[in-house]
Amino acid sequence: MASTRLHFLEELTALQDQLLEMGSEANAMLNEAVRALVEQDEERANQVIARDEIVDEQDLQIEAECMRLIALQQPLARDLRLVGTAFKVITDLERIGDHAVDIAKVARKLARETFYQPLVDIPHMANLVSRMLKEVMAAFVSHDLDAVDAVVAADDQVDLLFHKLRDDLHAVMRRDPTLVVQASYLLFVAHYLERIADHTVNIAERIYYVETGSLSQLSHSHQASS
Repeated sequence: MASTRLHFLEELTALQDQLLEMGSEANAMLNEAVRALVEQDEERANQVIARDEIVDEQDLQIEAECMRLIALQQPLARDLRLVGTAFKVITDLERIGDHAVDIAKVARKLARETFYQPLVDIPHMANLVSRMLKEVMAAFVSHDLDAVDAVVAADDQVDLLFHKLRDDLHAVMRRDPTLVVQASYLLFVAHYLERIADHTVNIAERIYYVETGSLSQLSHSHQASS
């Protein structure tokens, strides 16, 4: 019986490792997409778009593993919450990868334009979001609820920066009609980053659920939609 339990714990650890790898890939795509935008690097943008297949494949593999563990191991209590949460986390990670691709597509569209000013707020916002994602995936493994709370709180900074970016870009559109298209695409990027932060908060909430069996103690509730 003890050996069976040990084997199951090893499988749960392997599942967590797969989730970390998927989170790392999605985060790398995000950072590369924003770099492609800032540096107007069309080839880098194309590489990000091509990497979407990696995240999609990881999504399918982890989903299949979760199904196998539920069917064969019939986990209970926290173990069941962990496997069930993995199902949900991969959905958020897959959508984060999709938004990275969305940013890469904008980078490709703007690769040959002259920016109205150097991009500063967008990479700053992306750095905040990327750090949130890195920290939330680490919290998934370390069971660190303080880190979970910190990630949820950091979403407020992202929201404030998004609102500032939105107002600034609207001002650009009003000031110079020739920049409406460019500013609109940059506003899309800001929105994608804001959505990635929301998906990251979703992951934080699910980690809290794994550890406590409750979502009620979190101070925020940002549920990102598809």
